[in-house]
Amino acid sequence: MSRGTFFQSDAFKILVFTVGTVVLGAVLAPFLYQGGKYVVAQGWLEGTLFDGINGSMDRAKFSRYFNRAILLGGFIMIFPAVRWLNAGKKGRGSVKEFLKLEPNPAWWRHLITGFLVGGASLILLGWGYVAQGWYLMNDTDASLYEILLEALGTGIAVGLLEELVFRGALYAVLSKILRPKPLFFVVAALFALLHFFNPPHSLSVDVVHGGSGFWFVGRIFQHFFSQFGDFYFLLSEFAVLFAIGLVLGYTREKTGSLWLGIGLHAGWVFGVKTLSPLTTRAFDRDAMMPWLGDTLRVGAVSFFVVAFTGLAMWLWFRQSNRRMEQESEQEEQEEQEEQG
Repeated sequence: MSRGTFFQSDAFKILVFTVGTVVLGAVLAPFLYQGGKYVVAQGWLEGTLFDGINGSMDRAKFSRYFNRAILLGGFIMIFPAVRWLNAGKKGRGSVKEFLKLEPNPAWWRHLITGFLVGGASLILLGWGYVAQGWYLMNDTDASLYEILLEALGTGIAVGLLEELVFRGALYAVLSKILRPKPLFFVVAALFALLHFFNPPHSLSVDVVHGGSGFWFVGRIFQHFFSQFGDFYFLLSEFAVLFAIGLVLGYTREKTGSLWLGIGLHAGWVFGVKTLSPLTTRAFDRDAMMPWLGDTLRVGAVSFFVVAFTGLAMWLWFRQSNRRMEQESEQEEQEEQEEQG
């Protein structure tokens, strides 16, 4: 491949998209942090429907704002990336066509069903942990209403943004160079891997300035590679995230849209964010690994819950297909009877 051909290739454009996302996220992170803290200080959201989000912004450290900035960077970068990848090609189409999304008349049903299934599965799991004495209930100053409202806001925001980035933008971009089956697994693996581009829990920023995002990027790369020497880490946390990526990818493949995945994703985040302030583990951090971990996002038990959710989705689609086939056969019989 010549030098000119490489710089015009989809692989190079995808590389630029990836690097651009990280750079843009690092630039945006300090502004998001300072903007969020300013909104909290002004009290604009207090006592409103977004009061839970206001509390989340107040408690969030720079690392949380950095994570959201990276997702926002990926969402922004997809629009120029789409135009660049389609440059010089006939039938460029819209962003929706590039993302290969189909109209979904049942979008609201998929969204609500996904949310209820995802949220209920983790809340029931957490209740089971409490019943077994593995998790203990916390005393918290926040009311249950505030906790639920904050968890709902976070779940919807994360579910919507991450599905647009991973099962939307990343899926569409990588489909340029990968066949459907490898694409399915690669997107799930990247979904899991990119969730570990986080700084150590002990890392903090005393004073946030314009370069804090880039400083964070350096610390994250150092921490990222150090995590993969822990076998239990791979088994208990990476496996859960990879399974989540597979289930969410499967819902996209079966529906041709993101709504069911957004609902499931939002429900899972809602479950984690509801139980996190209400419970705490009653065992040493490594005592029950790889089965249980600090949160419901960690542990082989959570992996099996996600796998069971995927099985439930498969059975649901199978039943729906059978019902559609029966309705189609019935319509054909009625037409034949009318013609006869």
